Amino acid sequence: METVAVEHTKVSEKVNGTVEHGCCKKGPGYATPIDAMSVPREALLYVTCVYSGTGREKPDYLATVDVDPNSPTYSKVIHRLPVPYIGDELHHSGWNSCSSCYGDPSASRRFLILPSLVSGRIYVVDTQNLRVPSLHKVVEPEDILQKTGLAYPHTAHCLASGDVMVSCLGDKDGNAKGSGFLLLDSEFNVKGRWEKPGHSPLFGYDYW
Repeated sequence: METVAVEHTKVSEKVNGTVEHGCCKKGPGYATPIDAMSVPREALLYVTCVYSGTGREKPDYLATVDVDPNSPTYSKVIHRLPVPYIGDELHHSGWNSCSSCYGDPSASRRFLILPSLVSGRIYVVDTQNLRVPSLHKVVEPEDILQKTGLAYPHTAHCLASGDVMVSCLGDKDGNAKGSGFLLLDSEFNVKGRWEKPGHSPLFGYDYW
């Protein structure tokens, strides 16, 4: 199950006990790729694990993996956080804030956003306790559809504004669109669509 989750891996911030800020107590993340390469490696990985196609009626989960070579639990899954529902198919996750917010010392890389491709839900996971993350909020598909008409959320990414953008691959009728982008505010409420009417990109899958 976990072997299919490699591309969904998200690394924790490289500090002890908190993911709030990057180096120099500025915003989260790093100013340049070189800066990111110069610090110690991550001690934990967060991996989305899905049961789609397995025939097992179990909820997907977020696995916390210890990747600290000096730890007694090195290379082991040390925690599993199951989502409340079956059949979600967790997809490409992203942080609520990242290097886009590097210049904002008030920004905190704390919440992991997990879009569900099949169900349309978006889960928000609190990583304040790095080794034992918890479910913070569930954005229901009905709320997304009512306010935006978007469905099939695919990839989450933070914005410098503090909002979170999520690419969506279809509409409420199941039509493949690939041109819709959902915005969540800093409290993870549905804010609306990112793109303006008449200015939708043709290939939403280009988004990362």
